[in-house]
Amino acid sequence: MELKDLISGAHHLVEAKEKRRITQVEMAQRVGVGHRTYLEYQRGTNAPLAMKALLNLLNQLDDGEIVKVVREWQEVKE
Repeated sequence: MELKDLISGAHHLVEAKEKRRITQVEMAQRVGVGHRTYLEYQRGTNAPLAMKALLNLLNQLDDGEIVKVVREWQEVKE
């Protein structure tokens, strides 16, 4: 699976969770990148290296540890 597939899949999961369509512009704002950058991520014409590194790192953890890391990030973000 390519990174663009993960990004698109996550986008669709957020839409399903919120039970509404979310534009690329809105999703780009939510994740903190420009619209064009987000579009390039979805198309696979550009791939964020930090995201690849983070996914590789998270892959080394079990599910509970991943949840802990994500929750800690959420707390810092707020």
